[in-house]
Amino acid sequence: MKDKTKALIHDEDPATQDVSEKIRELDELKNTFIALVSHELRTPLNLMAGYLDLSIQELENNPETTKKYLAIVEKNTQKLVQIVQELTDFTRLQLGKEITYLDPIPVEDAFLQTYNLLKPNLIKKNINLVADFQDGVGALKYDSESLIILFRNLLSNAAKFSHTDGKVLVVGRIQKGQMTITINDWADPIPEDKRETIFEDFRQLENYLTRRYEGMGLGLAVARRTARFMGGSIRLAVREDGNTFQVLLPLETK
Repeated sequence: MKDKTKALIHDEDPATQDVSEKIRELDELKNTFIALVSHELRTPLNLMAGYLDLSIQELENNPETTKKYLAIVEKNTQKLVQIVQELTDFTRLQLGKEITYLDPIPVEDAFLQTYNLLKPNLIKKNINLVADFQDGVGALKYDSESLIILFRNLLSNAAKFSHTDGKVLVVGRIQKGQMTITINDWADPIPEDKRETIFEDFRQLENYLTRRYEGMGLGLAVARRTARFMGGSIRLAVREDGNTFQVLLPLETK
């Protein structure tokens, strides 16, 4: 009887095995999500609570110290805003929200809006962001929300991994019936074994407990999905001196 039981287990229906494997993957993803959110939220919230309490104590007696404490609170507030934005973008894609193009925006306007949003981080690291749009590219219009999501996630990724006093070059061209936007950074080249996994949900170059860089590991995943929803794609080319992310979008939109 035992041998028959073993045989039945061994000969389990491949479809059942596939379902079981998917359940295990979803369970692992759920655990990763919970761990990441807990880790990312706990530190800034604890710092904000602590330094707000100190600010109240020092408000009257030491205004300069209070300013320093509030600067720390502001910095961690921005971290929380970024986390919420990443999760909002991710949820939008998970729900499969249709891109209607009811609110189109020129490429150049979307880029400038994103630049103004990221400007404080660029200044802190003294990163020189340069844009080179071919004539006609800046005036092309796409769904505003989707285009800004693309720029925000790709440019913030480039800025985050670039070295202090570095450079990010954005080039826009019309080639073979497509618009191509390339984001070139001079950060450390992405290792070969990470060049696909970085586009997966909640995946980062380093372990979330020991990594040097903050974030939910959703930026590039959201960017790639958004490009696909817009009928395009994202490619990665790794150079000896950095990385190039290329966005390809059709010229004809809905």
